[in-house]
Amino acid sequence: MLAPQDTAAVAPTLQQLTAKKIPVVMVDTRPEQGDAYMVVRADNRAYGQKACKFLGEKLSGKGKVIMLQGDLASINGRDRTEAFNECMKADYPGITVFGEATNWDGAVASQKLQTQLTANPDIKGVYMQSSFALAGTLQVLKQRGLLVPPSDSKHVFVISNDGIPQELKEIAAGTIDATVSQPADQYARYALQYTKAAIEGKTFKPGPTDHDSTIVQVRPGLLEDQLSAPLVTADGGTYGGVPSVKSDDSSLWGNNLGG
Repeated sequence: MLAPQDTAAVAPTLQQLTAKKIPVVMVDTRPEQGDAYMVVRADNRAYGQKACKFLGEKLSGKGKVIMLQGDLASINGRDRTEAFNECMKADYPGITVFGEATNWDGAVASQKLQTQLTANPDIKGVYMQSSFALAGTLQVLKQRGLLVPPSDSKHVFVISNDGIPQELKEIAAGTIDATVSQPADQYARYALQYTKAAIEGKTFKPGPTDHDSTIVQVRPGLLEDQLSAPLVTADGGTYGGVPSVKSDDSSLWGNNLGG
C-alpha cells in the first residue's frame, strides 16, 4: 500500500513493483503514470465543486474569495484547484478567485491569506484545500476582527476539506462554515480489503460497489474506487444543488473518534 504525495515521482517505483508482479493499492492519491491494482480515493474534483457551490451560494454569486491551494505537484491539489476554478467560471462568474499555492504548509497559507486580505480587504470567502490551514486562517481572521458569527456582515465564509473533529467543532461554533469530509476511516478499511483481494487474485471492473461508491477506470491498467465524501454544514442545507449533512451527524468519522 502506498500513499505518495508526489504523484509523478512514484512512477519508477510502480514500474519496479509491476516487474516483480507485486500488486499495489494506492491510498488517497493517484499516480500520474504507471499501473496499480486499485486506487482507494475520494473524488477530489467533487471537493472543489462542492466548495465552489457552497461559497457561490453564500456570496450570492458576487465578490472575492481566496483559495489556499495544497501542492500542485499532487493530483489531489490539482483536482481540487481545477474543479473549483471551472465551477466558479461557469456558475458564478461574478466572483473573483485569488488562487495561492501553499504546498500544504500552514505558515505559508497564513502569510498568503494575510497578504491578500491587505490587498483585498473585501474578500468574503476562503477555500482551504485541507485542514492544514485551519489554525492559521482562524488566527488571521481574529487579528483582523473578522472572526465573527455568520449573522455579522463582517463574517468571512470559510470552507475546508477534511472533516477532522476540530473542523466540525468550528462549524458548530460558527467560526468556519463548512467542510467536505474525507472518508479517512474508509481509506484504511477498503485499502486493506483490496490488498487482501489482490493477494487472493481477485479482479474488479468499473461500476457501483457494495459500499456506496463507484469504481471508475482512470486509464487502462488503473482502477479507482471513489468513496463518498459529503459536504458538512451547520444547517444541513442544500447549496447549489449539493446536499449537506449537519456537523453533529453521527455518520461522520470526525464525530466517532471517542475521547
